[in-house]
Amino acid sequence: MDEGLVAIVTAGVGLVGALSGAAMGGLAAVRGARIGAETTAHATIEQARTQGRTQHDHWLRDERKRAAVLMLEAYDRFAIAASSLTRMFDLEIEASPDVWNAYRASMNEIRKVYFPLRLLGPARVHQAARGLWQSIEQHHEGIEEWADGIVTATDETRAGWRVRVEQQRHTIGEAHSDLIDAVSESLQGNDSVPSRN
Repeated sequence: MDEGLVAIVTAGVGLVGALSGAAMGGLAAVRGARIGAETTAHATIEQARTQGRTQHDHWLRDERKRAAVLMLEAYDRFAIAASSLTRMFDLEIEASPDVWNAYRASMNEIRKVYFPLRLLGPARVHQAARGLWQSIEQHHEGIEEWADGIVTATDETRAGWRVRVEQQRHTIGEAHSDLIDAVSESLQGNDSVPSRN
C-alpha cells in the first residue's frame, strides 16, 4: 500500500476515533449534567418540603398556643361567673340578671373556644380539654337544675345542690390543672398527633 494512502487511512481512523471519543465525551458530559441537574432539583424539592414542614410546624404550634390561651382565659371568666351565680343562689349576693347573663356568656365563650383547642390537639391537650369540657358541662347541668327549682326547693334540696356544686368545682379544678399541664408539655415539644374519639 502506498504510504500516502496509509497516512490517509490512518488519519481517517484517527478522525473517526477522535469524533467517536468526542461524541462519547459529549454524551458523558450531557449525562453528567443531567444527573447533576436532577440531583440539584431533588435537593431543592426536599429543601422546600422541609421548609414547608417547618413553617407548618411553627404555624401549628402558634395556633395550638393561641387556642390554649383562649380556653384558659375563657375558663377564668367562667369560674368567676359560676361562683357569682352560686353565691346569688345561696343569697350571699343580691339577685341580678347581670349575674345570670355573665354566667351564660361565659358558657357560650367556653363552648366557642373549646372546639378549636380540641381539633388542634395534640393528643394530650385534646384529652385534657375534653375532660375540662365534660366537667364544665356537668357543672352547668347542676346549675340549670338549681336555677329551675330554686323557688320551690326545700332546704334539704338546696343543701344537696351546694354539695354537688362543690364536688363539681373540685373536679373542674383538677381538669383545669390537667389542661395547664398538658398545654405546658405541648409547648415544650412533648406532643403528638391528635387522636380520634
